[in-house]
Amino acid sequence: MTNEHHSADLSAEDLRSALTRRSFLRTAAMTGLAAASATGVPGALYAQGASTMTWAKPLETTMLDPHTAILGSSWQMLHLVYDSLIDVDEELNPIPAIAESWEQESPTSYLFTIRSGVKFSNGADLTIADVVGSLKRVQDPATGSWWVRPMGMIDDVVAVGDNQVRVTLQEPHTPLIAALAATMCSILPMSLVESGELDVSKDMLGSGPYKIVSHEQDDNWVLERNPHYYQQGLPKIDRIVVKIVPSDNTRIAQLRDGSIDIASFEASPDAGLLLRGVANVEVNVEDVTNYYILGLNAVAEDSPFKDIKLRQAVALTLDRELIANIALGGGGQPTAVMAPAHKACDTSKLPLFGQDLDRARQLLAESGNEDLSFELLVRNIPADIQMAQVIAQGVAKIGLTANIAVVDEGIWVQRAWIDNPSKFEAMITWYAGYADPAISTLWWNPGVAGFTAGHVENNDDINAAIDAAYQTGGEARGAVLQNLCAKIDESANVIPLVTRQDTIAYRSDKLKAKLAHLEGYVHTLRNVETFELM
Repeated sequence: MTNEHHSADLSAEDLRSALTRRSFLRTAAMTGLAAASATGVPGALYAQGASTMTWAKPLETTMLDPHTAILGSSWQMLHLVYDSLIDVDEELNPIPAIAESWEQESPTSYLFTIRSGVKFSNGADLTIADVVGSLKRVQDPATGSWWVRPMGMIDDVVAVGDNQVRVTLQEPHTPLIAALAATMCSILPMSLVESGELDVSKDMLGSGPYKIVSHEQDDNWVLERNPHYYQQGLPKIDRIVVKIVPSDNTRIAQLRDGSIDIASFEASPDAGLLLRGVANVEVNVEDVTNYYILGLNAVAEDSPFKDIKLRQAVALTLDRELIANIALGGGGQPTAVMAPAHKACDTSKLPLFGQDLDRARQLLAESGNEDLSFELLVRNIPADIQMAQVIAQGVAKIGLTANIAVVDEGIWVQRAWIDNPSKFEAMITWYAGYADPAISTLWWNPGVAGFTAGHVENNDDINAAIDAAYQTGGEARGAVLQNLCAKIDESANVIPLVTRQDTIAYRSDKLKAKLAHLEGYVHTLRNVETFELM
């Protein structure tokens, strides 16, 4: 997956469909949106006195249905248009959104009280039926949402009176509240969706702070404030112009000359350094729960990494601090399967975390794979290539040769996610870490996470530990999460490396912005409704 791609519970067919849809959307403008002018911003939209913020981001928004979107670059925009029942604060703790409060009635029952007066941007009331219908749509197999399992095995969603919704689970599921904060649980105007008046794969209509006004493919989006937004007096900025600017250097230059107000740099270690000391530019390096991984193919018959001792030997050559320093410019932190921000995994207690070359050589000898050469598949992304170079240097110290194969995204996706068995021996990518430490661990169960079935070994002990992490809450959960971390570490199949860091920079002389320091759902402009132009 690319640096915009978040791993998902997808079958190969789901991925083919997603990639086909993405390709189509990159070449066609959104149906039903006004065409932009030659400048990319319709002149009629500039009402006298309206405040406008310009945001430059590297990647286009190509997946518009929030319930099925699998790209972080799309989540960035969806967050501006849609709301969910729950949100999270800067520490990833759940806070009210469309649901003003909630209570856990039993281990498998949650009651949500829906805020009154919430409207969609077209002025229509957001109803209990919209909440019930939206959550059921996520769970409906016909929708094809990959967020079904992170939400938990839901037995039913029903209205209780005229302002409450009860969600009943088949079994306890601790991450439910965190999962409901994702854009994949956005509340849609279901009467329009069900009647066919709104095709959410082509148009966006939500109750969030902004609404879409126009879109020029691969160039810009224009959003205007939702006049019906439930938070009184917000958003403070009338309009956001979103420019699609792939080049980091171009976005840096635009910040320098003031032609944009804010820019995002995804996993770009150089942006912060290049902007340091630039007059009137404030740089925010955002910690995220996302993390890079080294995948070793334990499934393909011709992969040497079916041998667990060989995989463990490779794991013990990894210098995570060096990976962070070389590939990420010192950004990111060494991580296990749960990012440090979750405070769920003590890496000092993990059997294979940390470089131990003597033990690595011993395991390699026991595996009988001395002098092995293998291919290390990476996308044509600088950070990925630099990580591969550090990893290659590490395995060379025990006599292994990693031949780095740099390929375009489409080839990488085909070989890593679609082919089954996967057509690689080793590869590098990244996973989203989300707002609960257990959610991303599901990808280590190939029977549930279809996209990993081509290279992840089906391990009954790990599967049981994942189930326990999902079902256990309270004080007992800490030990359960640590046990899961240890089992995944010991398997050395998909090996967590370091966390990603995203950089957001803005013109402090033009914009007053409260940026998040920690993020789990790629909400780049979190708190945007409170931003002010100066």
